[in-house]
Amino acid sequence: MAIPQVKFNREEIRLNKIFDNTGKMKYTNPGVQCEEVQEVYGDLMFGDVPESRPITYASYVMSIDGKIAYEDNEVGPMIAKKNLLDAGGASADFWVLNLLRANCDGILIGSGTLIKEPDYSGSAYDPELLSARKEEGKPTAPWTVIVTKTGKKIPFGNPVFSSEEIPVVVATSPEGFKNLKQEIRKEYYVLPPADSEVHKDEIKQKLKDNRGKIAVIVTGTGHETDSRELLCILRVMGMEKVLIESPAYCHHLMKEELLDEIFINTSCVFVGGSATGIGTNGQSFLSTDHPHAEIVSIHMHSPHFVYTRYKMIYGLK
Repeated sequence: MAIPQVKFNREEIRLNKIFDNTGKMKYTNPGVQCEEVQEVYGDLMFGDVPESRPITYASYVMSIDGKIAYEDNEVGPMIAKKNLLDAGGASADFWVLNLLRANCDGILIGSGTLIKEPDYSGSAYDPELLSARKEEGKPTAPWTVIVTKTGKKIPFGNPVFSSEEIPVVVATSPEGFKNLKQEIRKEYYVLPPADSEVHKDEIKQKLKDNRGKIAVIVTGTGHETDSRELLCILRVMGMEKVLIESPAYCHHLMKEELLDEIFINTSCVFVGGSATGIGTNGQSFLSTDHPHAEIVSIHMHSPHFVYTRYKMIYGLK
């Protein structure tokens, strides 16, 4: 399956940058660059990549009351698409996601995303961004990293598993691996932990020897995975930036103080009720212990859409 391509109208999606804090934060590493990025968004800068793990950043579109999906249609982009006051703002939301995908080396999702979005394909679709990505020496598509504690009910018929251009990792727990071995339909290989130079060399060699197969990473104990160990392995695999598209795992990484940034595009619609938000099914943070954030940049498309980037701050009590 070839990666689908979507062309965007620059005039329709152009954003107005109204605040930029990257200079103060000493973000000096540019993302993928092309004329379209400059015209639509402006400079997208990043900080230094840690030695032991990738930079992690999440991206979601959210209603003004913090919901990322409607109860009657849980596909995330609907929060943008159903803003009837600014269709261009919805297109800009999708383009920002394309921009962030084009800049990353891995996209981390939960297996539930593949179930809710049967046509999911982990890649940027914008041909200009794809071209800019390739010019920087990156492969056509980043790794798709599927996290599953249980190892069950992964829809292996999803297009992401049939694309030669999209490499796939399944990350699971020891108990989840027992289930995965029963259900997996594709050829796979298991990567060791990144706990020694010998194992790091083994990881790199296995990647070379098993192109086209699914990489499996088993971390943690019992039914639980170890996110820090997973990120260490992803870094050894060559990933410097990982985009988090799973809201549950985003919340988990905040708990572990491992989420660096979050991009939140606010669509000025109201959802209410018990519809899904980031971390809806997770344990709430307390008034005495919770993450903070500093705004990195703010863009606007119209009075109906705001695009905000945050840097996460931990350890304040």
